[in-house]
Amino acid sequence: MPEIELTHDYTALLLAAVALIVVIYFFSKRRINKRILKFGNYEILEKVMGRKIVVIGFTPVLLRLAAVVLLVLSVSDPQIIEKKTTLTTDFILAIDTSSSMLAPDLDPNRLEATKDIVLNWLGQLQYARVGVVTFAGKSYVKLKPTSEKDLVADVIRGIGVEEPAGTAIGEALITSAALLSESTGENRTILLITDGRSNVGISINDSLKSIQDTNAVVYTIGIGTRSEVKPVTPSELSAFNATAAEYPDLDESSLNYVAEKTGGKYYHVRDVKSLEDILSSTTGLTERKMAPGPYLLVAGVILLLVEWGLELTRYRPVP
Repeated sequence: MPEIELTHDYTALLLAAVALIVVIYFFSKRRINKRILKFGNYEILEKVMGRKIVVIGFTPVLLRLAAVVLLVLSVSDPQIIEKKTTLTTDFILAIDTSSSMLAPDLDPNRLEATKDIVLNWLGQLQYARVGVVTFAGKSYVKLKPTSEKDLVADVIRGIGVEEPAGTAIGEALITSAALLSESTGENRTILLITDGRSNVGISINDSLKSIQDTNAVVYTIGIGTRSEVKPVTPSELSAFNATAAEYPDLDESSLNYVAEKTGGKYYHVRDVKSLEDILSSTTGLTERKMAPGPYLLVAGVILLLVEWGLELTRYRPVP
């Protein structure tokens, strides 16, 4: 969805101009009506004027208002910004589904906030296939890379906390690399989102060989505040049929190591806005800007000319 930004904010000027036009309109209408009432015979007045009397209407003032809006917008130098990916890329989203992702430092919790942002991010992808891997104490293939974004969105919405307990980052990386082994995209990218440290299964070092064989770039995203957060209660865990992770703290050094070894980058996310910006930056997203100011200026001038023409003909004031 394109975004619109104004280089200069002339909102106050626009409101003042609109208010002035409305005041002038009602003042003029009242004055013209008084002048018409001075004549007792409208038929004679119409013969003298050579046309049918038309009491001032809404058309001229609406045209004038539209023209003023366009002119003010033109000097505001609006920018229409369209964001899109320009390369064909295969992405694997590797999302941590351990119980610590229920921590509420992101609203409503880390996992649901991640899902919401990922769903918005999918709309930015134009030439891309996306696969989904989840991991807790082991990894799960949720979806092989596909260009069907609606299918990807359905899979993302269905993600919840999983068993067994733990955080198998190494296994998640190997699983993601396997899904990219037959990729035909210009780029192969793994986006790994976690709030913990690898504590079960294959080591991160052992997983790097599989990643490097596929020439995949790994962007590791550590999610959650560094400060203490409210612990997840047993009742919250039971709702997801999950158990508490053994080490719910974030291992930034290992995540940074994986990213550096694969040509990617490590990010630490403390809020929703940061995650939005990070996902955009890892997808080859480019901005295309359009400046419609000159077109708005021309359209405003044309409307003023049309309104002027009507004032001189059909809506010409009574002499």
